[in-house]
Amino acid sequence: MWQERANRALVMFEGSADENEDRTWQIFNHILDEANSDEYISKDFFNVQQTAGGLPPGVTFDDFIVMVAGHVRAQLGSSSFDEALDDDNFKIAALAFDENIRHHIRFLNGVVHQIAPGEVHLQLWERILNARSDDLSVYSCYRDFLVDA
Repeated sequence: MWQERANRALVMFEGSADENEDRTWQIFNHILDEANSDEYISKDFFNVQQTAGGLPPGVTFDDFIVMVAGHVRAQLGSSSFDEALDDDNFKIAALAFDENIRHHIRFLNGVVHQIAPGEVHLQLWERILNARSDDLSVYSCYRDFLVDA
């Protein structure tokens, strides 16, 4: 099911000159190869923001990643991408992947370049920076987006 939805998005965004649409096309093209990772920091932006003081006792960084990470393939299986959606609504839902990723990148880029950034924010930022260089990561689609890294 997710493959059909990813292919629908590829057709929708192929050849677009819009940067957000082009990155969205790259994301869907990337995830069609199941050897590639589709994980990205996506959920619970409030908790990502609130970790400047550290994680609660007993919560490891890996535990936190599990709580805030999403997966493109799994989300494509949700009702947000129902086959009955018209093209306009499907396009809005598909573009949300890129918007969400950029939102987290901008936030983390801003906080890690301030005086005394939180350790969790630094770890998240380092994770994203490292993932940009990994061809298997969905963040490889953002190599040119992070200009202040």
